[in-house]
Amino acid sequence: MMTPPLQTLLVSGGDLLVVLFALITLAGDAWFVLVGLAMLYWVGPRYIEDARPVAAVCIGLATLGLAAVLAIKTATGIPRPAMTPVDPTGLPSLIGSFVGGEIESDGFTFPSGHATAATVVYGGLGLLLSVGRRRTRYLIAGGCIALISLSRVVLQVHYPRDVLAGIGLGAVLVAIGITVARDGDRLRPERLFAVSGIVAVIGFGVAVDAGHPREILQGAIGIGTAIGAAAVWYRLGDQLVAAPPVSIPLAAVGLAVAGGLWLGAYVGVLPILGAMAASAVAVGIILMLPLAEQR
Repeated sequence: MMTPPLQTLLVSGGDLLVVLFALITLAGDAWFVLVGLAMLYWVGPRYIEDARPVAAVCIGLATLGLAAVLAIKTATGIPRPAMTPVDPTGLPSLIGSFVGGEIESDGFTFPSGHATAATVVYGGLGLLLSVGRRRTRYLIAGGCIALISLSRVVLQVHYPRDVLAGIGLGAVLVAIGITVARDGDRLRPERLFAVSGIVAVIGFGVAVDAGHPREILQGAIGIGTAIGAAAVWYRLGDQLVAAPPVSIPLAAVGLAVAGGLWLGAYVGVLPILGAMAASAVAVGIILMLPLAEQR
């Protein structure tokens, strides 16, 4: 007879597909993107010469993408699909909790934030990083975008039109963002952060007009992130590019502090202005942490 501990580790073949795509969709979650870009920004210069300015630009692209999605989603107000691919309560507890979080259907559906985020971040990395062969970077970026976008349809949290719109929006934002940030052979992330702040203000205004508290909070976080990043890079950009890679222990501390501030903002324990300030401080910690290695 199968023992209960072994039962808790097994899922059926059909459910396994849902779990697999829930894992894939993680790569488009805001927290995953943030952690990945922060680690590239901190540790990447040890291996890739242009990792830090590219990571900073991609943080700006992610902020711009989230702000644009917020504005459009709130303006359109289209509900998500009223269906789920699997009942999370029928899965083993740990797996069920994870899948349940990834198929949560709160909020609006058009366009897909995951498809947009995947396009701006992975597309931006593929276009800007100098590591490896260009064709290989493009193939990896395209594969990430396709799989993350497909996962949103498989998990039934978006319609196909949502992910197609997200990819299209992301492509437009990448083209605009890189054009804004590029200054000859140099990248100027502060320009992109400024544009992201303007779009975040628009999204915040749309959310306030529509009276959606969750979207208002997200708009405030976007504004704070853009303002904090623009101010830091404008003042310290050259020093940040020249600063040494961040050690893993220091990166862990920075991630814990910055992540805690962002978490406090997102869960709504702070007022709007507090969430805005916490977001600004959090991104400031991420960007300025390399300077601590010089002390």
